[in-house]
Amino acid sequence: MADNLTPKQQRAVRALLTTPDAAAAAKDAGVSRETVYKWMQVPAFTTALHAAEADALAAVSRRLVRLADTAATTLEAAMHDEAAPVATRVRAADAVLSRLLQLRELVVLESRVAELEARYAADAGRDGR
Repeated sequence: MADNLTPKQQRAVRALLTTPDAAAAAKDAGVSRETVYKWMQVPAFTTALHAAEADALAAVSRRLVRLADTAATTLEAAMHDEAAPVATRVRAADAVLSRLLQLRELVVLESRVAELEARYAADAGRDGR
């Protein structure tokens, strides 16, 4: 967390990630809701909040990656379970195909963005930017 934040601001950043709204975060941090809203206009505070959000998302992402194999195994078992209702098997198959297509789209987008960034960097280098 940003070193230039006060302890209450640091508590507010953490609370904003775990409470339902700014009022609850303010209560956890021991300040007024208006104070939290003022802090949310301060660049150092919003930078710390965005960094904390990114860290939280990265942690969740790591957990989901660990669960991915189990989830795939569960879907596969549901798809092949002859005793399961057809609707259940179809739903499992649909989930697999939907996620596969989403993953493919993300891979293509990532590739395209990387290509555009490389072109931009090359153009910027030529222009002396």
